[in-house]
Amino acid sequence: MQSYAGSAGNWKYHLTVAVLVCMTVFILLLSVHNSTVDNKTIFYAVLVSNVMLVAYLALLKEISLGILVYLYSLTFLNYYWRFVLPGRWPDVDLPRLMFVFIWFVILLETLVGGRKLLPRIRSEYAMVALLISIVAVMLTKGKLEIRQFLNGYAVPFAMFICAKNAFTTKKQVDRFLLWFAVPLSIYFPLNHIFEHYRLTQFIFPRYILSPVIAGIEVKWGARAMGVFLHPVATGTAIVSVYVLSMYRLSLIRGTWPKLLRTFITLVTPAAVFFSYTRAVYLGFFGALAVLFVFSRRQRLAGLVILIAMVLGVLANWSNVTTSERSSGGMATEETAVARLVLAEVSMKMFMDRPFVGVGFTRFQEFSPAYARTVRSTILGYKEAWIAQNVNQHNQLLTILTEIGLIGFIPLIILYFTLGRVLFKARNVDADNYDRELVVAVWGVWAVYMINILFVEPRFFEFMNVLPYIMAGIIVGGYQRAKLRRPSAPVLDERS
Repeated sequence: MQSYAGSAGNWKYHLTVAVLVCMTVFILLLSVHNSTVDNKTIFYAVLVSNVMLVAYLALLKEISLGILVYLYSLTFLNYYWRFVLPGRWPDVDLPRLMFVFIWFVILLETLVGGRKLLPRIRSEYAMVALLISIVAVMLTKGKLEIRQFLNGYAVPFAMFICAKNAFTTKKQVDRFLLWFAVPLSIYFPLNHIFEHYRLTQFIFPRYILSPVIAGIEVKWGARAMGVFLHPVATGTAIVSVYVLSMYRLSLIRGTWPKLLRTFITLVTPAAVFFSYTRAVYLGFFGALAVLFVFSRRQRLAGLVILIAMVLGVLANWSNVTTSERSSGGMATEETAVARLVLAEVSMKMFMDRPFVGVGFTRFQEFSPAYARTVRSTILGYKEAWIAQNVNQHNQLLTILTEIGLIGFIPLIILYFTLGRVLFKARNVDADNYDRELVVAVWGVWAVYMINILFVEPRFFEFMNVLPYIMAGIIVGGYQRAKLRRPSAPVLDERS
């Protein structure tokens, strides 16, 4: 608070603190005069109000700490302390409250002049266009799915802008990666291994042992599902934090960082294997290929794991060519045929409704009629039950089918323009990143882009948010470096 003592809008910060304190006092007085209020409800209300007060004071000092807390709450507390709201409003949980609070502080700082946001880039205009198209289709097609809209698009885009403006120095970025990526690069693979071997006493959170979402028990057979209750979502997180942790540990000298890098390099491939999911395998391979080709510090680690993967496939070739996932088999034909059928179904649905689609989250309502018309694929004859009542497993085809061209074009522009900036950033000296971090972010985006071609990511907020936060860090540094450069002299016609 002292850093804002001299600002013209200092009274607004004090007013906010006073409001939060009065909120706690009001709850206590209400509980005294109304004996019918449950003690548990009073406790949670007082707890939330005091957490908001502490979080507000902490975020005023360092907004990046709020992003760290948000990601940890998204990892461990996403299924705890969830308040169900009536109607179609999204449920309120701790990650959502933290997200709202982060943006409350950013907007308040901007209002009083304590923070100046960076100029918008083309990618952000594409984000806005995509959000508007989704909202327009939801309102006109008559089906509102607010939580999926937030998880898949609105919150990741907002966190991109937040990260772009929050991380201004390399010290902030290094501290964030040390506290976020390094611990989770140990937790994710170990928890995955514990789940595979049924070491229940070491598994956390405990809901992994009996997963239930919306009253439906989640089952993935022999595949380890992880903290996000989905092998692809957790597998993407495992690979992403591994790449970021390897970068951060490479900045630290000494024996312990080297031993820790060796340890996570040994356990991460095992955890990826226990996902028994081809998309995760391919994403891991893609991230390692990026490190091997473009990184200087991580090239050796990428090469060693790539060679080990190739040797493992060759040594286990007889099992790889089978459909037995628990033995490393990748020749499951039914899922491959289903993906091809879904792709053909999407193209037929798009041809019938090319501009506005069938409606957000309404693919499964229309797909059975189209799936019945598909008789065979390039893999052979399709059995009648394949791809019936199955959701699309590709983000690009989902948007093309459900939103139409008004959403698909902004999505392609978003990925293209954002990719261009991330590619150019490697050759720009910025205050908050170096070239090796840019390559690590490329690795994160490699595994993300590969996996969204095989799964619908809008159900998994962490899977979407992390790549956009890392991209926001790079784009913010790139913009500040460009804005800091002196403008070139204007030449007249004669010169």
